[in-house]
Amino acid sequence: MPAPIDLQKPVITAGPYRGFIEPAYGDAQGLQSLAALPRLLRDAPNKLADGRNKIVTVRLSPHTPSVAVKSFGQQSRLKDLIDFRRGSKACRSWTVAAWLHQHGVGTPPPAGYLERWDGNRLLESYYLSEFQEGIRCFRDELNRLYREDPVCEKIMTLLQCAADAVWALHESGVVHYDLGNQNILLRRLDGGRWGDVQFVDLNRARIKPALSLQDRARDLSRIDLPSDFLRVFKVMYFRQQHPPAEFEKWERRFRTRFALHTWSRCFRHPFRTRRRRLEEKKNPLAPRGRDLWIWDERSAQAVSTLRRKDRKRLYPASNAIQMAAAAPALWPIARNYRQRCQNSYQAQVTLINRIGMTIEPSPLRLEEELRLLKGLGINPVFLRFYHHQTPEQWKFSIDVAKRLRADGHSVSIALVQDRKAVLEPARWARFVGQILEALKNDVEWVEVGHAINRVKWGLWSLDEYLRLLEPAAEAAARHPHLHFMGPAAIDFEYHYLVGLLNRMPSGFRFDALSHLLYVDRRGAPENRQGRFGAEEKFALARAIAEWAPSCEPRLIVTETNWPLLGAGVYSPVGAPYEVPGPRFNDPSVTEDDYADYMIRYLAIALCSGMVERVYWWRLVARGFGLVDDAHPDAWRIRPAYPMLQTFVALLGDSRFESRIACPKGQYLLRFRRPDNSAWALAWSAAGTMPWRPAIQFDGCLDAFGNEIPIPHELTGRPVYLKNIR
Repeated sequence: MPAPIDLQKPVITAGPYRGFIEPAYGDAQGLQSLAALPRLLRDAPNKLADGRNKIVTVRLSPHTPSVAVKSFGQQSRLKDLIDFRRGSKACRSWTVAAWLHQHGVGTPPPAGYLERWDGNRLLESYYLSEFQEGIRCFRDELNRLYREDPVCEKIMTLLQCAADAVWALHESGVVHYDLGNQNILLRRLDGGRWGDVQFVDLNRARIKPALSLQDRARDLSRIDLPSDFLRVFKVMYFRQQHPPAEFEKWERRFRTRFALHTWSRCFRHPFRTRRRRLEEKKNPLAPRGRDLWIWDERSAQAVSTLRRKDRKRLYPASNAIQMAAAAPALWPIARNYRQRCQNSYQAQVTLINRIGMTIEPSPLRLEEELRLLKGLGINPVFLRFYHHQTPEQWKFSIDVAKRLRADGHSVSIALVQDRKAVLEPARWARFVGQILEALKNDVEWVEVGHAINRVKWGLWSLDEYLRLLEPAAEAAARHPHLHFMGPAAIDFEYHYLVGLLNRMPSGFRFDALSHLLYVDRRGAPENRQGRFGAEEKFALARAIAEWAPSCEPRLIVTETNWPLLGAGVYSPVGAPYEVPGPRFNDPSVTEDDYADYMIRYLAIALCSGMVERVYWWRLVARGFGLVDDAHPDAWRIRPAYPMLQTFVALLGDSRFESRIACPKGQYLLRFRRPDNSAWALAWSAAGTMPWRPAIQFDGCLDAFGNEIPIPHELTGRPVYLKNIR
């Protein structure tokens, strides 16, 4: 705890000034220097702020620490009259700083204050505090991360540090009244952490016996964050609880009022506003709005920085216009869809190389991940190349792709954009060119773009994606043997597909329609969203591929899974910050359900004849993988791994023949293995159901390949029937 400061210490005099100076900063030589403050400030070499209120650093004597001196500009006569009664800005700053110092809340140690009055007119006033070396403001640290190191985990750590400090400020009984990001100082520590938070610019602050929710809301309304990060900050502030409704009401009201105040500044202070804008042009701020892009390594995705209503304000109208222009395509797509549904499960399908696995290797975990991949017995492998990564990381992934190809794997890759891919097209073109030139003889498929209908991935319009396609189209012309797929939209939002495929660049065609098709929001893959279960969604996507003049009639699913319960921020639905307590509309499932749904999803996608290949996302991931890497030295195999291993071993090289008639809600799929034996895969999509199979067979295996007695009930966990007749 800092040494207590007596708020009733006697006033001292230094030349024409009166006030108070802590003895540690004001020895005899220091007081003599203070008597000539204007000259001292004018000659000071280190200016921290210039303008109406100036801040400089000075050393009053060789025996005292350096101090930061804030000089408050002259004000109106009315304000002087008010301050004559309540104390000058300098005096109020010192009073609050001393209070915070005494209560263990961070602020630069107060050195004192001085003021010069002429009657009831305040001519000069100064607040002195110990100068803090190596400290930065919250605003600058955020901007640095946004601009140079946009990693979600670091930003969350910084927000938590600031939120905890603001809570301590308020618990001490102080309301700041000007708690902008620039008035929160903190120190960067080792290991991606921050600490030593200090509050400055305290002249508006007030000390109260206790703060109301209205007081707290007034302060937090000045915190400048993207709206979804602000949501997280408020939860952090309230000790990992949702803010009270009354607080939210006042916070919105104060934030709206301050936004109006900020907007009107150009009318109230035109010259000051112009100077500030000129300074911003010379020193551009960090990305904002559409251009802010943050990566979360824990959940392996870009994160939303804005809430839904704020994102909608930034959507370009051209998207809706371009999608509406594709309306004439609805009739031929509907015709194709009806035909596809009629032909579902009617064609025989060879399952060889129909199931692929995505891996995200790193130097420290590559060998273990390749060992697990080999254990699955899966040949097609999918790798992602991220534009936001470093050239060294690209080079490592290129080497991995070549190694996989040399080991006999079919390798496909995705070129994943960030916002800079749009803002810096030349860099994106170099990235695409470098990867494709290095792997032109090693890859089967190249997917261009990722989740193009999710703005968090950096694309706000169809036109922006079309611009990303340009270097890929040039590469396709140079390397006609390469197969491109796209546009890699995500979820059941096919209007984006129709609008985009209707406007593809001349001379470029996708060799397959790729889509990231999740059905997790409905639970089991057979569950319906309106009239559409997984099978119907596959059929509609395939119908679009058959309609599109710029795409071959093939469908490849390049990402799907289910998020896992209890994975927290490592789950794509738990990131970037998990609030304790119940979650609503949470698609997370248990590890057992994940495994069951995976096998059923793969069987429906492939055996229905709608999907040519499914790449599972992904092999190793704490929040959604077949293997849990929560403990780096002891990875844990989840049930999905041996279940997929069994599926591939038993049916991976078989030929699907037909769907056998059975009661509604039950699935019975017939396969022919290379040894000419007939097998079946059975499960119930309607919960536990009595089961009296209408076919004969020699035995039954559970989902892990173990011999079991013939069950009398069918559940959601698939079983295998061997030698069916």
